[in-house]
Amino acid sequence: MSLICGVGVYDCVGESKTKDYFLWREMIRRCYTHSVKLRTPNYKDCLVDDFFLVYSNFKSWVSNQLGYNQQGFQLDKDILVKGNKVYSPNTCVFVPKEINCLIIPRKSVRGEYPIGVTFDPKIGKFRSQMNAGGKKRHMGLFVNPEEAFLAYKEAKEAYIKEVANKWKDQIDPRVYEALMKYEVEITD
Repeated sequence: MSLICGVGVYDCVGESKTKDYFLWREMIRRCYTHSVKLRTPNYKDCLVDDFFLVYSNFKSWVSNQLGYNQQGFQLDKDILVKGNKVYSPNTCVFVPKEINCLIIPRKSVRGEYPIGVTFDPKIGKFRSQMNAGGKKRHMGLFVNPEEAFLAYKEAKEAYIKEVANKWKDQIDPRVYEALMKYEVEITD
């Protein structure tokens, strides 16, 4: 038995090259490695539930999860519970990368305006835009940041529902439900 990052209990000899182990180790590294937290501020306050800190527990859980063996699916902790910072059996699910990237907070790169809003000094108006499928989608120009945000919010929520419907038959029903209810907030 050995420890990963001083907290994760690796209790299964000879499995350090398996997909299960890699997922488990990386989950722990994201939460307990100082350099990772500096590079990726979204993980600043993240933790791993006591149950998941033991590799054999994580291994038995992960093999029964919808999407686990699907190519391009990723382990997610905050789609079921918006803003969640704890990796646990009740909060983690596997989702396609497209869904995992839908609701990543970008506060550190956003600047002073709400999510989806930038100011265009050349024309003196606020621009509302979002990424959809790797392409920028413009919602228009507005006289104030609040109006620009509302246009972003409406478009982003509609896009999230579109993506949820695209993947509906391949994802955990809880993910689908969470995405259909998802609300973009000005503080996101």
